[in-house]
Amino acid sequence: MKTAAPISPNDAFTPVRSVRLYETIIEQIATLVQNGRLTNGERFPTERALQEKWRVSRSVLREAFRALEMQGIVESRPGGGRYLRAERIPHPAELRVLRLTDNRETLLHIWQVREAVEVKAAGLAADNASRGQLAAIGRPLRMLETMTPEAYRRGDVNLDFHSAIARASGNPVLEQVILNLLGRFHETGFTDLPGPEDWTGLQADHQPVYDAIAAGDPEAAKNAMAAHFESLRRGLEDNDR
Repeated sequence: MKTAAPISPNDAFTPVRSVRLYETIIEQIATLVQNGRLTNGERFPTERALQEKWRVSRSVLREAFRALEMQGIVESRPGGGRYLRAERIPHPAELRVLRLTDNRETLLHIWQVREAVEVKAAGLAADNASRGQLAAIGRPLRMLETMTPEAYRRGDVNLDFHSAIARASGNPVLEQVILNLLGRFHETGFTDLPGPEDWTGLQADHQPVYDAIAAGDPEAAKNAMAAHFESLRRGLEDNDR
């Protein structure tokens, strides 16, 4: 069984500074393979060594490997390390398409449940949001004014917006349900769905929700959230055709 050579200061590892860290790690692994630093059948260096060289957390590193393992590119052996099982590493964009195709039905199911509970949360937030909570809901929208579409797709601004509304609902049980669903939705690949150009209209979708909550109008808030979900659900279903 072949094992990769020990890491030295001259190896092709550079610190990761991207917002979407796990994809940057995949790109660096691809570079190692292209340059012959890592070949099919070789064992990867330890997690600790990779964490030190790439300066990322264990969770981010594991997210990158999980994306590769799902496509059979990397084999993980309990207690035995990880091994490369491919001649090339697909570009992250290719992996996103594969991941989304595999998970589309699950995304739609989670989406249906999210719509039901988040419409309710928006109405409650219109009744219960404090000044601080309202500011937290509006903060992601202000960020969108200066963020590029690609930066938006790489970040968690959408997650921040919906999480802030859940917290402002005043119902801790509903909040936890929504946060759990948001986590599952993110893991399943929602952020892999749209191309960067599709994010440019999301501020227009979110703004009516914020405005209705800020105005203390529960019915308007619920209607705006329902319209937001309907718009993006159509996009998800269109990509399934």
